[in-house]
Amino acid sequence: ENIVLRRKIRTRLGESRLWIYDLVENEGFEKTPFMLLYHINGGFPVVAEGSRLISPSLEITPRDDEARKGKEDYDRFTSPIPGFKEKCYYHKMKEDSSGLVQCALINENLQGGSFGFYIKYKKEQLPEFVEWKMMGEGTYVVGVEPGNCTAEGREKLRKEGTLEFLEPGEKKEFELEIGVLSGKEAIDRFKAEVKAI
Repeated sequence: ENIVLRRKIRTRLGESRLWIYDLVENEGFEKTPFMLLYHINGGFPVVAEGSRLISPSLEITPRDDEARKGKEDYDRFTSPIPGFKEKCYYHKMKEDSSGLVQCALINENLQGGSFGFYIKYKKEQLPEFVEWKMMGEGTYVVGVEPGNCTAEGREKLRKEGTLEFLEPGEKKEFELEIGVLSGKEAIDRFKAEVKAI
């Protein structure tokens, strides 16, 4: 396999956000499977008792029986729990009028005020979204993961007919914006934007 990733990361002076620009190319001579999942993890203090996932989810599908047990709380997080078993949820997201999906992990219960981070990406480029919820002691994290695939693995996606391929010489571009939400006003503004989608 000769899949090459060329990445640019840009920022602007004085802003609390960055942009990731990826170009993926098949430099080989054979059609090649292509799975891309941006695994963006949030931990403490963004993830804490009472933190939430803000997203324009149209449909949420639990990955397995373990995730089904807590589906009603997919977007709310607790303090660390001993022996917690990970839960994954597959979201079908709604994009805004410019084709962007935007979601955030937020904590509105911090003593110093509200805090979180957001991601924005083009649904056309990254049609899938995985939420990885791990509330365990020592492994306390929430992953927000846009991609062109779910976390089911190559063979299962091949059987389902959803596995993507890159032809020889084919290139694909991907863009993400990741930023900080600091303070109640910024978080309220972001929540209103997502609600309006």
